[in-house]
Amino acid sequence: MNDKIIIEFQQGDKESYRLIFDSLYSTMCLFANKFIHDYDDAEDIVQEVFIELWHQRVKFESIYHIKSFLYLSIKNRCINYKKHLLSKEKHSKSIIDNNDLYFEDYVLEAEVIQNLNNAINNLPEQRKQVILLSMQGLKNNEIAEDMRISIDTVKLHKKLAYKQLREKLNPSLSILLLLS
Repeated sequence: MNDKIIIEFQQGDKESYRLIFDSLYSTMCLFANKFIHDYDDAEDIVQEVFIELWHQRVKFESIYHIKSFLYLSIKNRCINYKKHLLSKEKHSKSIIDNNDLYFEDYVLEAEVIQNLNNAINNLPEQRKQVILLSMQGLKNNEIAEDMRISIDTVKLHKKLAYKQLREKLNPSLSILLLLS
């Protein structure tokens, strides 16, 4: 490539730019592909660098400077590309890991709720009703009024129901009863 082409390129001659592009493009794509192993993305990177070359054309005094710029810029962009891919992979893996944790939590929660519901359904009818109303947030006097029984009877049913549930459920599930 002669000096005349480089001077015309510096002055914004698109035909000179086209000659430089045509003579170096495929070599630069192969170079980029060796880093990232994806020819389509390698072409994208090379095209971006050639656009940058055009914007900075006045800086380059020889084909040697142009090639140095291209190789260095492509190498740096390929490194950034790889970093970005690794970051996306880590993020995706993190999301998958978190989803797995949430899934396990949901399964465990569903099993706990099912065991609790089964145990409550096996209570005598009045105790079951007292516990269900209590779980809905009603106070003892409201439960007594709703069921037309005394407050002392509500307290007795709650006490006996909790005792039965603790006996039927695993100790860790019993803690959930106390929290409800």
